[in-house]
Amino acid sequence: MNVSSISNSTENRLYTNENLWDKNGNITKAKFDTSKALKIENANVNETNRTPSEILYIPSEDIDYEKCTGKDGKEFTVTSYCKIKGETLNKDYLDVFASKAQGKDVSYYDYYVNNFVAKIAQNFSDSSSLKEDEKSIKKGITDLIGEMKRNISKGISNNIENLNTKFKVNGVDFTLKELVDSSKVMDYACSIVNTLGGMDYSDYAEMGIAKGKVSSYAEKNLNVEQQKLLNSTMSARIQKVIDSEPEISTVIEDLKRVNIKIDMVTDKNSKYYAVKSLERATNKEYAQKIMDTFANVDYSNAKSFDKAIEEYKVLIKPVLEEAGIKNMGKNDALDYTIDYEANNLKTLFDKDYKRVISSSVKLKTLYGHSLDVYR
Repeated sequence: MNVSSISNSTENRLYTNENLWDKNGNITKAKFDTSKALKIENANVNETNRTPSEILYIPSEDIDYEKCTGKDGKEFTVTSYCKIKGETLNKDYLDVFASKAQGKDVSYYDYYVNNFVAKIAQNFSDSSSLKEDEKSIKKGITDLIGEMKRNISKGISNNIENLNTKFKVNGVDFTLKELVDSSKVMDYACSIVNTLGGMDYSDYAEMGIAKGKVSSYAEKNLNVEQQKLLNSTMSARIQKVIDSEPEISTVIEDLKRVNIKIDMVTDKNSKYYAVKSLERATNKEYAQKIMDTFANVDYSNAKSFDKAIEEYKVLIKPVLEEAGIKNMGKNDALDYTIDYEANNLKTLFDKDYKRVISSSVKLKTLYGHSLDVYR
């Protein structure tokens, strides 16, 4: 094996601090870092004359490293696995756990456990609780399978509604149904939020819908402690997005670097757009007002949402006018744009709507390309 054929990747890290090759440039011995292997056999690999560990190599495109923000506003990362040895890990978690309770052999069960822990931690943990949450969620899975086994022996169905095992996450107890349903709501709400930057006033409206969706669901389906966890986590994530927006002075400096004349794009008298050539919300108080309009909606009540839409039409009108959109003669550009934006927001009232339907890593795994897909 020639030295040039070795891939020195993070998954296969080759150490060459010894005399590893012969005079022809061929590798004679090699050591691999197994510290990040999920499962290691023959764990005494570092002892002299022991059989090397068996390393399961997982290509980086089959691993998803998800950056998350918890209720403390700090980032942390969870790791999940899309494919193992060409098999896509797409089975329903309840089916996986039920099969385990029935004594069936579940392929790559440890990875399914890892993925379930990652999914729950992603939506409810924070940087300080993550390690303890990972332990307690795994304990919850063990307890759940024990409950399922007892149900089987008694002839009781293992429908999710019948399962009473508690999972503790960030100090709060959930049943499996509460945990899974709440996680779906958080996924949905987070999919609404623009994390790409350059936020306009409509983006603040969408963030208000995300907050309101979580709040309405939690109030009607969860206890007080569970509500606090969901609401504080969603609020922290939205605040993180808002805080990540650069100051307008930074935007102007960036424009200068690409030779755009600032006196042509700035307007000191502008109420909504300090840089007119950019659709970027610079009146933060007004943006907050728009966000609050939708955050305070009861999303179980269509009339409550319709009222917020009408309020938004009034609020967005002067913004669009300042951007130069007007009704002129038979050209109802302003009215059309107001209705267009309102109709876009109405699609978010549907509880099943999800803007981003898959991460780039999962798409590469399934379809062989790396673009996010938008519906």
